[in-house]
Amino acid sequence: MTNLQIAAYDPCGKTALCAGIGKKLVNSGKKVGYIKPVHVTVRGSKDECLDAIFLNEALELGEKKEQLCPLHISQEELWRSLSEDAENFSRKLKEACEKVSQGKDIMIVESPGALKDDQVAALACYTLAEAINARVILLICYCSDYREAEILQIAQKLGGKLVGVVLNQVPVSKLIWVRDECVEYFKSNGVNVLGVLPESRPMLGVTVEEISRALDGDIILFKDKANDLVENMMLGAMSPDSARDYFSRLRNKAVVTGYQRADMQLAALETSTRCLIVIGQKPSASVLVKAEDKKVPVMVVRKDVGDVVRGIEQALKAAGFHHLQKLQAMSALLDIGFDYKALDTALGLK
Repeated sequence: MTNLQIAAYDPCGKTALCAGIGKKLVNSGKKVGYIKPVHVTVRGSKDECLDAIFLNEALELGEKKEQLCPLHISQEELWRSLSEDAENFSRKLKEACEKVSQGKDIMIVESPGALKDDQVAALACYTLAEAINARVILLICYCSDYREAEILQIAQKLGGKLVGVVLNQVPVSKLIWVRDECVEYFKSNGVNVLGVLPESRPMLGVTVEEISRALDGDIILFKDKANDLVENMMLGAMSPDSARDYFSRLRNKAVVTGYQRADMQLAALETSTRCLIVIGQKPSASVLVKAEDKKVPVMVVRKDVGDVVRGIEQALKAAGFHHLQKLQAMSALLDIGFDYKALDTALGLK
């Protein structure tokens, strides 16, 4: 049995990478397990680990959620455990992983936090890798400078445990440059690049329900479609003649308009719209009939336009990975941009 630890240099899709690799291995006939041994919480908080809950469902593990995320501790408690009681804490990590590893070919282990400028997360990563004798993949977001000295320092500390790095959320316009110059840079420093993954709108999406919570909105039509994924946002404030062409530019979007702009709402409903957000009060009967025909949720929000836009932007920033459509998108990205053969060879899975 092999332990594969997924760590992140900066916050940019660690859970998504765990799920995508896990799903590929499951589909190839491997017996896969997953654990996030440490869930860092606000002191005194009892919040659930949504990452572990989602992975349990997505990979059809059938495990008890407390086994997949056994340690819920604050940042301060984690630092104390790592610095003052390291031997005992390492033993707890090892025992937690062993409980869910029985009968598995490979365990995917999610490291806590992001390592950039975070000594606690970095020490937790090294301690976990040593405790369970894991091979490690380091995920790096495009927004980071790949030549940062800290990245190579992390690679050096991991040593032979590091399988390689994955470069994530790369703008399509930068893919050629990243595949050439950045990959060559890492290779020249003895670090293997396992994957270069482009940006993906579905991966950045947010559900209608999450938007509703952010705006305190009332979904008045198709509440059963609240889990639909919104990938873009558009405002309806132009002339009716240009509205349909304008709305056709983006797919799977939420459209925000004032309640009195039935012309904008009807134009939006003729294009790929996942949610119609109406400010002020219910839209006209003709709009509701059209939305019903197109099966588009309608949300009424009693805020001004600026607050609505800011609320949706915050919801997009806070959106997690916990959606099967995002897993499908991640799997597609990995099929194209990730070197599974190199991973299989490194882990001895052939």
